[in-house]
Amino acid sequence: MLVRITTLVCALFIAVTLQAKEFSENEHYEVLDTSASSEPEIIEYFSFYCMACYRFEPIAKELAATFPEAFKKSHTSGLSPKPGMGSKMTQAYSLALMLNKEQAISERIFERQFGQRQSIDTQEKIKDIFVQAGVSESEFNRGFNSFSVKARAKQMEKDVRDKNITGTPTLIVNGKYKILMNGFRDSDDLIGDLKLVIEQLMDK
Repeated sequence: MLVRITTLVCALFIAVTLQAKEFSENEHYEVLDTSASSEPEIIEYFSFYCMACYRFEPIAKELAATFPEAFKKSHTSGLSPKPGMGSKMTQAYSLALMLNKEQAISERIFERQFGQRQSIDTQEKIKDIFVQAGVSESEFNRGFNSFSVKARAKQMEKDVRDKNITGTPTLIVNGKYKILMNGFRDSDDLIGDLKLVIEQLMDK
């Protein structure tokens, strides 16, 4: 009985300690000169051509599971193996979102790019990925250059400019707080610390 009580007290102490952990402005996060979002929001700005984003995927999935209503992803067009391909990838991600196939498409693109080391550097190769995910060629051709897909892609590119995103992956909370990943380089529990700092920033 004493062992159980001691274990419970230790667990409560650890929980309180974690909740009390503080993070510092300009070390763990930066306050942006932008308006805060009206709803809780965590956006990961990423690129399918970014190796660090590929490696960040397990963390992104954990954050999405923890904050399912708030977590979103936005593709950036800055990285490109050929002129224009960054923007085409942003269109591809926009189309994947429209078709509710974001996860299936993303996993296939990242696996092709970095798992198999086969650069996706043409629109035809992008189409192949969609076909593998169960999208017909006609559906891809019709959707890829549609007004709604292009408009969504342009909005992503505008948001990147407005937030001055210069590297990927970048996490921004509530449109106002940019997570500084270098501030967590010595973390023993990166996912846990990211969850805590996000929770604290969402409550500001």
